[in-house]
Amino acid sequence: MDSSRKEGGIVQLVVVLGLITFVCALLLGFINAVTADKIAQNNENTRNEAMAVIMQDAESFEAVEVGEEWTAPEDKGQPPISGVYEAQAGGETIGYCVEVNPSGFGGTLTMIVGINLDGTVAGAQVTAHGETPGLGAKSQTDPNWITQFAGQPADGSLAVTKDGGTIEAITGSTITSRAVTLGVNTAANCVASLG
Repeated sequence: MDSSRKEGGIVQLVVVLGLITFVCALLLGFINAVTADKIAQNNENTRNEAMAVIMQDAESFEAVEVGEEWTAPEDKGQPPISGVYEAQAGGETIGYCVEVNPSGFGGTLTMIVGINLDGTVAGAQVTAHGETPGLGAKSQTDPNWITQFAGQPADGSLAVTKDGGTIEAITGSTITSRAVTLGVNTAANCVASLG
């Protein structure tokens, strides 16, 4: 009789835990459904604000379909591209903004890279990251560091000084610095393929 009481207690415990798990899953699903549109809108606003800062002369940005001619080759370690946007002023194309997602030390970075038609980098901004506060996070929070990309050649050859290039790495955050540099190079390669 003592054994059947134990079994009944275990069954009751499993049922209660199952119900709690079910209710939590329903709540999480509901919260996700309610907030998904707002999160997507916030991400779009952040992207648009970054593009406006990088390409200040642009009046509008139009999404560009990137065809089969451009896919970031995995064997070259190029990160995925989330979108390409044509910057326009006076009805003319003045450059492109590319949203690219390189992997940093703490996870994936989301960044916008502007490429001018003259083959130079207009600028770059990290819009989201999972980097270490005070170190890799400086890729987003230190405006002086990211400005060194503006005016650089958009030929896919940028590298940090530790790798023989001209980009000064964030002190203590070489991996993040390399990731941002790779993102700029990937954006440059993508835009070059559009011509």
